[in-house]
Amino acid sequence: MFNVLIVDDEPSIREGLKTIIEWEKYGFKVIDTAANGRDALLKFNQLRPDLTIIDIRMPGMTGLEVIEQVRLEHGEGRFLILSGYADFDYAKRAISYSVDAYLLKPVDEDELIEELQRIHISLSKQVELKLRNAEEDHYYRAHMVEEFLFHDSEHGNIESVVNLGLSWNSYQIILIEVHGQAIGESLYINALKGRLIEHFDETEHGIVFSAGSNLGILLTDVIDREDQAIRLYAELSEMMEECNGLVYAAAGPMVKEIGEIGISYSGATELLQHRFLFEHKRIMTTDDLQTMISHFGNKPDVSQSDEIELSDKLYYALDIGSKDALWRVMEEIEQRIVSIGRSEQSMKSLYAQIFASAINKLSNSKTERNPILQQYSSFITEVYQQVTLKDLRQLTIDHLSRLVEGLGGMSKDTVLKQMIDFIQRNYNENLKLELLAEVFNYNSAYLGKLFKNYTGEQFNTFLDKVRIEKAKDLLLEGFMVHQVASRVGYANVDYFHSKFKRYVGISPSSYRVMEKD
Repeated sequence: MFNVLIVDDEPSIREGLKTIIEWEKYGFKVIDTAANGRDALLKFNQLRPDLTIIDIRMPGMTGLEVIEQVRLEHGEGRFLILSGYADFDYAKRAISYSVDAYLLKPVDEDELIEELQRIHISLSKQVELKLRNAEEDHYYRAHMVEEFLFHDSEHGNIESVVNLGLSWNSYQIILIEVHGQAIGESLYINALKGRLIEHFDETEHGIVFSAGSNLGILLTDVIDREDQAIRLYAELSEMMEECNGLVYAAAGPMVKEIGEIGISYSGATELLQHRFLFEHKRIMTTDDLQTMISHFGNKPDVSQSDEIELSDKLYYALDIGSKDALWRVMEEIEQRIVSIGRSEQSMKSLYAQIFASAINKLSNSKTERNPILQQYSSFITEVYQQVTLKDLRQLTIDHLSRLVEGLGGMSKDTVLKQMIDFIQRNYNENLKLELLAEVFNYNSAYLGKLFKNYTGEQFNTFLDKVRIEKAKDLLLEGFMVHQVASRVGYANVDYFHSKFKRYVGISPSSYRVMEKD
């Protein structure tokens, strides 16, 4: 649909032209009218109509003078002149201004429609040509950027850089990682690329190009402040709303020469590699990288014993059904995993291993829990599908909250009764008072005193006695001494032997012989 401005000093002519023609039928829309030449110039500058139908004789400023001024200021504009005078001189001047038609008043409806149809064809071809030229221009500009980035063009063709409008004061690369959900990600990328080209190339704010599975923008206006990073991210997110897609973007450092844009590209690439740990809704900048390196880098790796301890804590928190304990443990797991500064996949893998180990222990401790726990096997798969640490955290909160609720949540028993029940069910684990104190959020020394006052025995003594009582049953069932030691939580058989003799008064073998006799 092409826009039309009608200019005539006679109100009846202006209103008559608006009503006698079915404008939309012929691909036009009247957007406004003007009563004189000066009003026409003002509205032309504001509205930039595709076609102006203008009276040739008006008081103050003639139609030809309006056309002449428009040509001087804008160099373009399509005009159809109306005149009540069959004056050859006017016609000659109109032709010199390249008007599209010259019609005499009173206007013949059929003649006007014929001219509108002809002008519509011409305007359509003009739009098609502009689009084709814009596409070609974008292709060459994007191709040159890709040449500098990916084909070792250290200096490039300086003449082409100037001709294509790439001779800027500064340059900065923005890299965009796209994530889709409903349809193939390539469709998301193509949809976003079209919007980016329209937003940046056609407004001459940047050049959009392809960068592997990502998209890139070579910006003319450098992003170096947080408010700019927030604003650009909001623009990118808005472009993807219709496609239900997610974007993550990073800005490389600013450079002064187009031959140095590879430096900016490398900086943006390194930033995107840390996208998993970045939680702000804005473009990542080089300052963010320094912050993350100083916060997360140079920390010792998580050892196997650390992994076991973390999974044990998670298991304990799940077993006692305390959400408060659970969130404390999950926060510790997250901080510990993130602090090692490894790759996204490595962090996810370690996270999944800890969770799987805790769930397996929980399942083995009470078989009646299995129907509830089986539905959480899919959680491990979902861990690897999360795009950021923030997403993974929310996934964990949702799953574990439902799991604790499904298991019955926190009982009404006291902490000490829960500890005793826990020990009696998990005597074969490597139980430590310090670990349980962390789960229950107590000082270990204070919890030890409470435990002794409640049971009359030290924590380790109570645990030993539970284990020895279970060992008696296993010995009478026919298990070998070393098997019994392992089953009740003693890794060293000699240590088990000394403990058994201490509490029972005789060796495990003697006990079995005596009880069978």
